[in-house]
Amino acid sequence: MLRINHPYAWAFCGFAALGACLYGYDGVYFNGVSSLDVFIRHFGTRTADGTYKITPSQLSIMTSMINVGELVGSLTAAPLNDYLGRKLVFLIATITIIIGVVLQLSSDSNRGYITGGRVILGYGVGAFSSTSPLYMGEVAPTSIRGPLLMCWQLTLSVSQILAAAINRGLYKNQTVLAYKFPIGFQLLFPALVLIFWYFVPESPRWLVRKGRDSQAVNSLHRIHGEDKTYDSATDMAALQASLAAEIEQSAQSSWLSLIKDPIERRKVIYSAGALVAQQINGIQWFYYFGTVFSEAIGLKDPFLMTLIVFIIQVVVVGAAVLLANKIPRRPLLLITTGIMTVSIFIVGCLGIPGGDVSPTFGKVIISFVIIEICAFNFSWGPLGWTIASEMAVGPNRNKIYAIAVGSFWITVWVTVFTLPYLYYSANLGPKTGFIYTGLCFVSLAYVYFCVGEVTGRTMEEINGFFMNGIPAKQWKHQPRLARQDEAYPIQEVSQKVTKEERDVV
Repeated sequence: MLRINHPYAWAFCGFAALGACLYGYDGVYFNGVSSLDVFIRHFGTRTADGTYKITPSQLSIMTSMINVGELVGSLTAAPLNDYLGRKLVFLIATITIIIGVVLQLSSDSNRGYITGGRVILGYGVGAFSSTSPLYMGEVAPTSIRGPLLMCWQLTLSVSQILAAAINRGLYKNQTVLAYKFPIGFQLLFPALVLIFWYFVPESPRWLVRKGRDSQAVNSLHRIHGEDKTYDSATDMAALQASLAAEIEQSAQSSWLSLIKDPIERRKVIYSAGALVAQQINGIQWFYYFGTVFSEAIGLKDPFLMTLIVFIIQVVVVGAAVLLANKIPRRPLLLITTGIMTVSIFIVGCLGIPGGDVSPTFGKVIISFVIIEICAFNFSWGPLGWTIASEMAVGPNRNKIYAIAVGSFWITVWVTVFTLPYLYYSANLGPKTGFIYTGLCFVSLAYVYFCVGEVTGRTMEEINGFFMNGIPAKQWKHQPRLARQDEAYPIQEVSQKVTKEERDVV
């Protein structure tokens, strides 16, 4: 019989990962809905010949404005997480999501309602995206922290299958149900959050920071509920020692220190860089415009192709989670990013002849898109979020991670906003792949200089690497601290550094 280690930690992190459902679901469902005749007829512009069309600028604004809300939500989540705790931010995000969905459902033909609702919905999704991995990293035992954080991408992938399946089932429907049902289906995710919210414990690390030690003990016992002999004294001592170290460093704990302090600045670059590098390699091309793109290159059933691609994706992400602690990150990311670079370059080359893409070229293009998606989801998809969360360490943890997620949403917004113009207005078509080929080399540079091996390392150990100015390539060679295999090790990394050491970036 299969035995799951720390099942309660898995369950609570699974709750937090519900935030990924909205992000994954939205990109795919709206991608399909925006290509439906009934949606174009209701929200497009009537042309001279009496037909309706959604212009590249209209498509760009309606699709990308959710990312503006996500950016605001992720940035404001940092102070809210500091003052209100993780659970209350989850609740605020859930209520905001419900308002945004209802606003979109209230209109049959007003683009303003759709756009405004997507901005409000985006705020809730952004707050979730900033808070969920933070919460997961704080409740997950060290031995399973990597796989748990990678489950964010697995949850996202499952929600993408749901969206693709719903689109495929309704694409022939010529009534408003074809786009209103996919919109309304989003209410399922906040409903699940409201049902289970009461039963999820607050982060013990945050509770200790607020001096609520008795509640922190209760949270620890709930996280380790499967172990009837569990004693929280060791973990509480470790948390209190960790917080004492943070208080000692509190003079450097500020937004300004993230720019002025070379150590904190390096953490920001490593954390935010992971999510930027994850998104600039062209993956959003297929996620946000996959169905439209499949139609443009002449595939007969683009909705079915989208569904098949996301089923393949879930299998790949599942394999990545199972192998999370067994494959070194640096070589994995270097190899898969190389595969993505070649794939997107070939897609660009196939668009060189110009004009309409032939059916044969269309099939070859989609084959290389599938290769890119598989490479992405075996590495960057789950690891980007994991690395960003793990690099946000020390007294500025909330602030660093908020900047990382904010950088993520800015990158996604720029990509989604510019894609219709590049593909249609600039008439690049598949040649858009050349732009992302160049950006893939930026991702490769990030991996080479900034990705280190931290599997099984505690947050305190990782913080020590930054404090000592150790290059990422050397992290795997550093000695490990003796510790219990729990979420909050008793031994801390505590270094006194000189001014010269602090100037190392």
